[in-house]
Amino acid sequence: MKAEIVEKLEGLLQTDDITSIKQGVRDLLADFKAANAKDRQIQLEKWQGEEHEEGEEFNYTPAAEDERFDALMTTYRERVKEHGQKIAEEQRANLKAKEDILKELESLVKDEENVGKAFATMKELDERWKTIGDVPGDKYNDLRDKHTRLKDDFYYNINIYKELQENDLKINLKKKEDLIEKAKGLAAVVDIKEIEMLTRSYQKEWSEIGPSPRENWKELGDEFYGIVREAFSRVQAHYDSLRSSYEENLTKKRALVDKLREIVSLEISNHGTWQKKTEEIIQLQKDWKMIGFAPKKENEEVWQEFRGLCDLFFEKKNTFYDSRKSEQKVNKAKKEELVQKANELKDSTDWKSATEALVNMQKQWKSIGSAAPGEERKLWQKFRAACDHFFNAKKEHFAGMGARQEENQKAKEALIEEIKAFELSGNRNEDLQALREFQNRWSGIGYVPKSAIKTVNETYFSAIDGKYDQLKMDRRDRSMTRYKDRLDSMKGQDDGDRELRREKRLLRDKIDRLKQRVLQYENNMSFFTGPGADDLKKDFERKIRTAEDEIAEIKEKLRLFND
Repeated sequence: MKAEIVEKLEGLLQTDDITSIKQGVRDLLADFKAANAKDRQIQLEKWQGEEHEEGEEFNYTPAAEDERFDALMTTYRERVKEHGQKIAEEQRANLKAKEDILKELESLVKDEENVGKAFATMKELDERWKTIGDVPGDKYNDLRDKHTRLKDDFYYNINIYKELQENDLKINLKKKEDLIEKAKGLAAVVDIKEIEMLTRSYQKEWSEIGPSPRENWKELGDEFYGIVREAFSRVQAHYDSLRSSYEENLTKKRALVDKLREIVSLEISNHGTWQKKTEEIIQLQKDWKMIGFAPKKENEEVWQEFRGLCDLFFEKKNTFYDSRKSEQKVNKAKKEELVQKANELKDSTDWKSATEALVNMQKQWKSIGSAAPGEERKLWQKFRAACDHFFNAKKEHFAGMGARQEENQKAKEALIEEIKAFELSGNRNEDLQALREFQNRWSGIGYVPKSAIKTVNETYFSAIDGKYDQLKMDRRDRSMTRYKDRLDSMKGQDDGDRELRREKRLLRDKIDRLKQRVLQYENNMSFFTGPGADDLKKDFERKIRTAEDEIAEIKEKLRLFND
C-alpha cells in the first residue's frame, strides 16, 4: 500500500501547477499516515509479545518507502515554498504599484482643477487599480482605507462638480442609511457563519457606495463600523469558544483511539467475541462522528490513527474468518467420520464395548469444534440419530433387569441378617475364614436397584465391621479387607472398569502428594535452629512417619488391583 502511495505522489509532482495538486497531496499524506499508524500498531503488538529487558522501550522501524515518501514531501514543500515566495514577490510588486497610484490620486486631489481632465484621470487610475492583483494581507486594509478616503476627498474637493454631485451624494446617503438598517439586523442572526458572511458583504457594499454629504459623513461611518465591530466581536467570541471545545474534543477522540487500540491488541479466537468486538468498534465509530472537530493539525493526525486502527481490526477479522473456513472443512471431515463409525455401531449388541465407544465418540464430537453452521446441524442430527438408536435398543434390552436386581436386594438383605446372627466361635482363624466367606458371597450376588445401593451397602459394612471389631482385628488388615470389598463392589457396576481406573488414578495422585509433603517436611527441618528446635523436629519426624505409613498402605491397596 505504501509503495502505491509513493508512486501516486511521484505522479502528482510531475504537474507544473503546484497549487492544482494540493488536495491530492493532502489525501495521499492522510493515507500514508493511516498506513504508518497501522504498521506501528502491528510492530507494537509483535514487540509486546517478545521478551525485553526492564526499561526497554518500543521503537518503530520505518519501512523502505518511508524515506522515499519523506523525500517527495520535502520536494513538494520546497515547491510550495517557492510558489509562496513568488506570490509574495508579486504581492509586494502589486503593493508598490498601488502605492504609486495612491500618490497620483493624492496629487490629483490636491492640485487638479480641470474637472474633465480630473475625472478622466480618476477613471484611468481606477482602471489601473482594478487590474492590479493581490497585495500582502497585512497591508490590504490600510491600502483600501486610504484609497477610499482619497476618492472621497477627490469628490469633496472638486468644487466645480459640487452641483452635479449633490444628487449623487443624496443617493449615496440613502444607500448608506439603508445599509445601516440592514446591518442592524445582524443582531438577530444566530448562525455565526451567516453573521460573518453578511458582515463582510456589508463592508464591501459600504466601500463601493461612494461619497455622501460631508456634514454627516463621519456619524454614518461611526455608526456603520460600530455595528460591524460588534458583529465581528460575536464571531471572534464564537471561535474562541470553539478553540476551547476543540481541545475537549481532541481529548475525547484520543480516549476513543486508546479504547480502539486495546480492542485491536486482543487475541480473539472465537466467533462470538469477534461479533461483540465488531459491535464495539461500530459504536466507537458512531461516537467519533458525534464528537465534533479538534484543532486542525491534531484532528487530522488523530483521525488517521483512528482510521488505521479500524482498518487493522477488520483485516484481522477477515484473516480469522478465512482461517475459520479452513478449520470448519477439517472439522466437517472429522465429524463425518464419527457419523460413519456411529452408524456402524448402532445395531451392535456388545453393550459394554459399544457404549464405551459411543460415549468416547460423543466426547470427541464436543472437542472437535464446529463445521459450517448449516452443515453442523445436519451432521449432528445424523450422529445423534445413530446414538439414540443404539441406546434405545440397549434400554429395551436391560428393561428386564429390574426384577433381577430386586431379587439380588432380597438376597443381600438375607445375607446381612445372617451376618448379624453369626456368633463367633472363639477360634480366630475359623472366624476370619467365615467372615471372608460372607464377603465372597456378598460379592457374588450381583446388582441391586440404584435406589437401594447406599442403604444396603451401609447396612452390610456396619454388620461385617461389627464382627471384625469383636475379633479385634488389626486396623490395617480390616482397612485392606474392607477396601477389597469396595473394589469388588465397583467391579460389579455397569461402568466398573471406568470406576476402577479412576480409583487407581486417585491412589497414585495421593501417593505423589504425600511424597511431596514428606520432601517439604524434610526441607523445613533443615531450617530449625535455636531453642525449641528439637521439639519442632520431633513433631515433623512424627508427621513424616505418618505420611510414610499412609504411602505404604496405599501401595498395598494398589497391589489389590493386580490381584
